[in-house]
Amino acid sequence: MITRQLTDIKDKSKYNSVINHPVQTWEWGEFQQSQGHKIFRFGVFDQKNKIVSAYTVSFHQIPKTKFSVGTVLRGPAVDEAMLQNIKKIATKENAIFVKLEPNVAKSQASMQFPDLVVSPKVAFYPHTFIVDTTQTEAQLMAALHPKTRYNIKVANRHGVDIKEDTTDRGFDIYLKLLRNTTKRQGFYLHTAKYHRDLWQLLKRTDIPHIMLASYQGQVLSAFMIFKLKDRLFYPYGASADVHREVMAPTLLMWECAKLGKSLKLKSFDLWGSLGPDAKETDVGFGFHHFKQGFGGQLVQYLGTYDLIINPAMYKIYNLVDRCRWKLLRAKANISRLIS
Repeated sequence: MITRQLTDIKDKSKYNSVINHPVQTWEWGEFQQSQGHKIFRFGVFDQKNKIVSAYTVSFHQIPKTKFSVGTVLRGPAVDEAMLQNIKKIATKENAIFVKLEPNVAKSQASMQFPDLVVSPKVAFYPHTFIVDTTQTEAQLMAALHPKTRYNIKVANRHGVDIKEDTTDRGFDIYLKLLRNTTKRQGFYLHTAKYHRDLWQLLKRTDIPHIMLASYQGQVLSAFMIFKLKDRLFYPYGASADVHREVMAPTLLMWECAKLGKSLKLKSFDLWGSLGPDAKETDVGFGFHHFKQGFGGQLVQYLGTYDLIINPAMYKIYNLVDRCRWKLLRAKANISRLIS
């Protein structure tokens, strides 16, 4: 196998042909660049010069320092050649470490490499629910949790209206609701600029779909879902704090699953969940419980690993990062309390 860096826009379709997650697409790399990050795209070719794998390494500069942090999120299965290539470019970019999270189920591969350590911090949840959209609609409905099925009937009985609005108008509605949701629930959100920049790049593709659920003329829930190849993904969702009794988010998720089926996609990835032993007291249990109701298979990924380039700075970075996130959570909680 031969690994080559891909820099020409002519390589875009070739690169995307072997990518299996939205955050590894050529377009997502362009988005990373728009945020000031440095990216390197690589293609792995066989002896017949056919591309068989690809990945993007993104480097995020740490403000007011000479150091950076690298990531390869939801990339292919890792091998020694890939690690050596990443280590080489990371050293040149003065990276402290590179975080790797393969888009590979734990049952399908291994991360037993001496250069890797289990990361103290994940980027994506290590589990997700995946709904098989090749089933008939009746089979999909039968696989739902009884309470989820009941809530869909409640929403339909109240006349909750579902529609797709993948336009600038739909995005603005979604973003406003998303910001209100994160403020209310007290968790950290990317800036509005981050989401707008992402939208501006992706709206030119067939990747994003904005789905809205309305009741009596008011949008109560909004999702931005992604379509890539034969899979639908649910990365972002928001809901209002009024008329919760009409169960708009539940109907919206069900209609998204049906959309995946109508587009003849094979599966619907709900983009992260807790593990099989999740407890009500766990952070994120509400989202996990909501997704669990849609009858998907719980899949565990390989996990999150760090390729350490600068051991001394790695220790300092993790200490500072823990303090930073404590401050961000405290700020979010204070904002929620005074709002």
